[in-house]
Amino acid sequence: MPTILDFVHSVFTRVYPKDSFIFKEGEESDGNMYFLFQGHLMVSKNRPDAGDKSIKEVFPGEFFGEIALISGRARAMSVQVLSPSAKVGVLNKGVFEKLEKTSPQFLLLLLKNTFEKLNRAEMKLENLYTEIHKKEEGSKGIEEPAATKAIEVSETSEATDSETAQEETTAEAAGNKES
Repeated sequence: MPTILDFVHSVFTRVYPKDSFIFKEGEESDGNMYFLFQGHLMVSKNRPDAGDKSIKEVFPGEFFGEIALISGRARAMSVQVLSPSAKVGVLNKGVFEKLEKTSPQFLLLLLKNTFEKLNRAEMKLENLYTEIHKKEEGSKGIEEPAATKAIEVSETSEATDSETAQEETTAEAAGNKES
């Protein structure tokens, strides 16, 4: 079965040095998607409270940037070179449109790879949800005994107040009888 790399053997390639960005989050789409031939990349997302957060790593044979190519939207994440250099295939909109007309296998592979990415993202979300849910339940377990103790103390103090009031009423009644 062919891979996406089989379809991009004739695309323009570019070599990026270590620490350079292929693109940055928020940049307008340049109408390109990319394939990593050699090297190692990091995909990151800027978090207002935590700065850049690593989302995933990209290894040879993987593609990225397809969403901006297809949708025309701004880049959702940044991609930076981690290795000493990275050789990247650049697939522009014109080549993409030619492949989509002449090679349904290319589109099928792109679709399969995109679904795999989506499935991995869903699994990460589910794991995060489970982790958050466990933390919430754990913190409830810690808070509940404290709340229960507060209720017990409150009930005990109400009972003590009630007993004290009864004793005072009994004492007053006894004092009234003596007079």
